[in-house]
Amino acid sequence: MPAGNDQLVSLEWQPLPGAGGATIFPLIRKIDTVSSNSYLIQTPDAIILIDPGGLPVQAEQLMQVVTECRAEKERPFFILLTHAHVDHFIAIQNTPALAVAGAAVLMVQEEGAACLERGDAAMTQAAMFNTTIVPIKAGFQLVTSDRREHPGEPVELCFSNGALATVTAFPAGATSMSLNRETIVFGPDSPPLEVFHTPGHSRDSICIHMGELLFIGDLLFAANPGIAGLVGWSQEDLIRSLDGIGPLLETKEISLLCPGHGRLIPVADAQKMLALVKRDAATLADIAEFNPDRAAEIATYAEDIMEQVNQLFTVMAGRLYYVSYVLDELEESGTAEELGTLINGDDIDELLDAFRTFSEEHHKKKGVSVHLALKAGQVIGKLQRTFRTDELAHIIDPGIVRRTERLLADYITIFRGFTPPREVTVVDLSSLIGALVGGLTIPPLSSDAVFSSADDEKAFARVLLSNIGTRPLLEEVNVGIDNAPDPLFVTIDRENFTDLLTYILEDLVGKGSPAIRIAICDSGSYATVAISGTTPSSSAGCESRKTDRFLAGLCERAGASLAVSHGEDTRNTYTIQANRVV
Repeated sequence: MPAGNDQLVSLEWQPLPGAGGATIFPLIRKIDTVSSNSYLIQTPDAIILIDPGGLPVQAEQLMQVVTECRAEKERPFFILLTHAHVDHFIAIQNTPALAVAGAAVLMVQEEGAACLERGDAAMTQAAMFNTTIVPIKAGFQLVTSDRREHPGEPVELCFSNGALATVTAFPAGATSMSLNRETIVFGPDSPPLEVFHTPGHSRDSICIHMGELLFIGDLLFAANPGIAGLVGWSQEDLIRSLDGIGPLLETKEISLLCPGHGRLIPVADAQKMLALVKRDAATLADIAEFNPDRAAEIATYAEDIMEQVNQLFTVMAGRLYYVSYVLDELEESGTAEELGTLINGDDIDELLDAFRTFSEEHHKKKGVSVHLALKAGQVIGKLQRTFRTDELAHIIDPGIVRRTERLLADYITIFRGFTPPREVTVVDLSSLIGALVGGLTIPPLSSDAVFSSADDEKAFARVLLSNIGTRPLLEEVNVGIDNAPDPLFVTIDRENFTDLLTYILEDLVGKGSPAIRIAICDSGSYATVAISGTTPSSSAGCESRKTDRFLAGLCERAGASLAVSHGEDTRNTYTIQANRVV
């Protein structure tokens, strides 16, 4: 998301543009999942707080300002929520000045009001963030179905603390607007405040319009990975809300959008961003629900794959460094410098270190899973931009480059709520394993192939670089294959299965196994592949458990099952079972 361009100063009172008599005190935070922005507005007749946030210290700071305002002139105090997610409202129950009955009139869209009243931990995302929530009763429900039955009829309201307001409902289609809306007037000297029901991010999401400002909650984040799919999220509602907000920006004199997180956004930028959010939302049909259980699974998966990503990038960087070294020795320093641009090792190290540090702190403080999943998504998105896959694949083992690319892409796919693509086919197990082992044992290019390209300078350079940069995994390892007497045909995803076998062989080679045995046998309705090797030392430990867990998940995606045994005699055995085709 673009950074935006603040035209309001955080933590200062200033005129609210286009709303005569109103001033605004924005509290703008850096984007995080802990607490939202808050916007405090005062008019001659009322004080209005939009989203008190998720931190008691933030709410206390705002209440100090409210107290000063009321000392200057006593006015009723209203709190409006753009939606009832804990990062936008939980400070209400944790701040004594707000928790007192009658201290403020809490105004929430009717769906959110119902969630608050029953203390719904799922819909408010309290369960996702491991936050305790107590039932809260809203003083007034916004954009209700009841008032829509009486369009255009002003309703005079008098609250228990003496606050007054006039509310008028305008259902979608009653005017040129395609969104259900209500207009609220807090007194004769106050500018009107409009509330638009914009579900999608949550069922109760609203946008609030006053003067030239539109307060949009989390509308622009609603299609982001880790946000799309939250309990209460709806693709259909989100697209409808985006369609409704677009014309609003053209027909109303709005200059700035005030999001729930991050800096303010000029309307011209916002229109472009809305189009991008709608484009992304259109791709999100049938995504999985993003709930606490799924967040925990994704966080675990993130840690598992990061171990593999770290190893793959280490191998790629090492191979590229070796090629550059050889080129320097051949006085081809220009080409060597060019190769250095194919992978940004410093950035990769920094990103992986950042994730490792975050993960360690996460476990030390027993953090919530969603934070780790989001951090992994951020890091992996950046890692995808640190290496040039097509050019690298011509120089170092293309299998390593492809697997790295797949690992990163699969995480983003799963994080977004989708299942990575899988193509199950019938495969001759012995032929597949034999071809894989052969490919990992023999150099990809013979000397004849190198010399046959000598007439073409570019082709020769490419072949030479590839020969220098590619080293067969099993070149110095003794691999024996015990095939079944007859061909065994199984149903698997060939690509995932091939990756699985390669990772297992890499794991054994990396642990120093001098010999590897692969036994393929008929187990009735299953075909069994047992891959074993003896390593110099025990394979127990956290990193090994992560590797085993990663391999088990990859095996499942390949359509098979995996059992791993690390014996006391340092013998490691990986046993795969796949469905036979009889």
